[in-house]
Amino acid sequence: MIVEDERDTYAQRWTDFEQPGGSRSSTPQPYSTEVLPSFANHVRARSELRDPNVHHELQADLVKHIWTKFGMYSG
Repeated sequence: MIVEDERDTYAQRWTDFEQPGGSRSSTPQPYSTEVLPSFANHVRARSELRDPNVHHELQADLVKHIWTKFGMYSG
């Protein structure tokens, strides 16, 4: 295995990260502070699942479903 020591070259090769064909611009990039709808849905669903009452209801429904589907398994 060949291992090269390039740690000292990182500071010298800063041109690798410049955008091609452009001069530097001090114009700020546009951004939005709106909450993304998919992220908002994720947060809402997570908070609903973290609610202890909803958690216990879902757990009871799951147990009921398993008993209904498989009954007493005597394997």
